[in-house]
Amino acid sequence: MNFATHIQNKVSLWTLLLLSIFIFSYRSNNINEKEISWDVLGYYLYLPATFIQEDPLLNDISWLEKINEEKELTDTLYMISSNDEGEPMYFFLMGTAILYFPFFIIGHIIALFGGFPVDGFSMPYTLAISYGAILYTLLGLYYFRKILRYFFSENITAIVLMVIVIGTNYVHHMTLKNLETVNFIFTFVAICIWNTIKWHENYKTKHLLYICLSITILCLIKPTEILIAFFPIFYNINSKQELIDKWKKLIVNKKGIIITITACLLLALPQISYWYIKTGQIIYDSYKNPGVGLDLTSPHIFNILFSLRKGWLIYTPILIFSLIGFKYMYQQNKTIFKASLIYFGLSFYLISSWTEWWYGASFSIRPFIGLYPILGISFGYFLLHISDKKNTLKLGIGLVFLALISLNQFQWWQLKNYILDPYRTTPAYYWATFLQTTVSEKDKKLLLVDRNFSGINSLDDKKSYACSLDLKKGQLNKMLTEKEQFFMLMHKEYREITKKDHFWIETKVQVESKDSSIIENTYLISTMEHKGGAYGYFSSSFKHIKENIYEATQTFLSPPVRNKSDNYKNYIWKNNSEKIVVKSYKLKVYEKKN
Repeated sequence: MNFATHIQNKVSLWTLLLLSIFIFSYRSNNINEKEISWDVLGYYLYLPATFIQEDPLLNDISWLEKINEEKELTDTLYMISSNDEGEPMYFFLMGTAILYFPFFIIGHIIALFGGFPVDGFSMPYTLAISYGAILYTLLGLYYFRKILRYFFSENITAIVLMVIVIGTNYVHHMTLKNLETVNFIFTFVAICIWNTIKWHENYKTKHLLYICLSITILCLIKPTEILIAFFPIFYNINSKQELIDKWKKLIVNKKGIIITITACLLLALPQISYWYIKTGQIIYDSYKNPGVGLDLTSPHIFNILFSLRKGWLIYTPILIFSLIGFKYMYQQNKTIFKASLIYFGLSFYLISSWTEWWYGASFSIRPFIGLYPILGISFGYFLLHISDKKNTLKLGIGLVFLALISLNQFQWWQLKNYILDPYRTTPAYYWATFLQTTVSEKDKKLLLVDRNFSGINSLDDKKSYACSLDLKKGQLNKMLTEKEQFFMLMHKEYREITKKDHFWIETKVQVESKDSSIIENTYLISTMEHKGGAYGYFSSSFKHIKENIYEATQTFLSPPVRNKSDNYKNYIWKNNSEKIVVKSYKLKVYEKKN
């Protein structure tokens, strides 16, 4: 066998090797000192809290506040939740921290013996978990190739690998963002799929164990990933009798079931124990953020797919052929079709039902990456369908592929060079910067409003806004008695205030008190409320301006609203049992002119 023939026979393996070198090299050259920040900080907290601060339950967050003040890792500590008694808790589950753990230990040892700060955040820790995450990426690609080779030829496998890695948002989140959850989700979804295939061939315990351990760790990373369980359940099921037969083959291996259940419980035990100690419950929802969540009755399907802000098929357009490929998967392999369609369909609906459907600073719609092992298979069936067509058709489709991959790569370049904005892109801005290599100040005015994540915002461009409501209450002299803690200035539904995507409110309040200590516990509050839960909460203190008179001023920018029926409240909160007098207040609402 000559060298050319050897390459052809192993083209997918060589493709995997080249892609792995690219991912490793690119990521190695793009590791920065603030990798452990924002969401990643939340996933990671378990490790420094447990092994450095000796506070695995997170009873005290003063150390975190100090580190954040020094290193500026996040504007707000939103990754800290609380139990029903108000005690601090981890916001995220510990699955990602479990996967970081071996590399955290390596970084910890290097810091101890290398003279670096042993705080969990110095460069040895950052480098160790960043390189560790690369290994998870490569492991995922390894299993992805195994899956593709099970169904397809070397050539089709090589093409699908190239398309997924460099033609989608995969490349961004597996290099620059490889510490985020989608990296690990892709890998363990691929492991689950591969072992599902193998278990249906030989029914060995090891494959059942890997399936269930994969599902467990996925749930510990992100609970909604439980949907992957539908894949092994419905794989090779096309009738009720086949489902019964599968169940019989499963339960006959009682020893294997006991081993599998025991292993999964041991893996989940730290999380269950933590919940029980902190809350008295073995399952607890720590995702306490009324501003975002699942609204299953209001999926954002069009925006998820086609919005110029983040739409999946706008920024990852080549995967339209994966959706088409489901038709050919059905025609050519019913063994995998039902399981794939059910898993993809349910996951798609759940992803679309998240109220913050643009998923933060992601490139395109980030959670879809976890579905790419399935979408890679459906893409392969599209390629298989056209493989025996005329060369002219294949050439035309190949050119379309090239154009769509090029568009994806160029838009990724725009994102990295701050031309495409990860949060604020509007249709007007998208088209103004389409295929552009620079952005003008005029173009920037087309972006969505710039929100400061600390909550401190300033209405600098007031000429672009119109005052839609001007309330003035002078010489009010409203006494707040010992029993009255709140004085409402404004309470309206969002849709009553504006039909635009945001509003500004400026408030100025004066109160009177002979005791300055009372004013120290009195605040001017603005907040949005969804079903009684506050989000976008912002408070301002009162300052002394003249004898017995104190004043608070506030400029409030509405947060991304979860539902237009959510309530805006602007009020004075007297957090004591003393008397004060509300002397006057002014309140102005501003909304965009155009």
